[in-house]
Amino acid sequence: MKKLISSIILALIPFALGVFILVFPERTITIVFFMIAVFILLSSLKELYIVLSFDELSQRIRNVGIAKNAINLIFSIVLIFLSFSNPTALIDIVVYLVAIDLLLTAVSDSLDYFYLRRLGFGDVPFLDVGLRIALSVIMFFFPSFISSTFIKIVAVVLIVISILYLVISILKYKKKGDEIYVEYEEKN
Repeated sequence: MKKLISSIILALIPFALGVFILVFPERTITIVFFMIAVFILLSSLKELYIVLSFDELSQRIRNVGIAKNAINLIFSIVLIFLSFSNPTALIDIVVYLVAIDLLLTAVSDSLDYFYLRRLGFGDVPFLDVGLRIALSVIMFFFPSFISSTFIKIVAVVLIVISILYLVISILKYKKKGDEIYVEYEEKN
């Protein structure tokens, strides 16, 4: 019975999170990006402290570490500011960054495919390049639609997973309850 209760509690956590995401999408974005920003801020402060505290590091490594962590500090402060001021714009920025990544990957893959074709490989698939370019174009033109759809998909997936986990836990418990345990004593 204790396992069933713990399974029900474990199933209710993602269910509640999915419902929270569906009901309050902007607040969820704010919380998630704020947590990411705090993590980046704390880790960059720790790394900056480490870089500045070790005298044995070369000047080049020290300068690169300071520059990298300064950029991370600025990025985390901007992320904290944007997560509270305009979370919708922040998620649109993330969609634009993913679109740029998809486009650059498609260009890189197409250059690789042209090189492979010049080497004599005839069956080089271009379908994935075309799909990446099409998806990146859609993401550039409709970032708000893509982000809201993605958030809804994540919420629905969390709810479905929690319901499946709950059903499987209950079925497992019922199956265990059907087993018959026979105890007997030996007579002297």
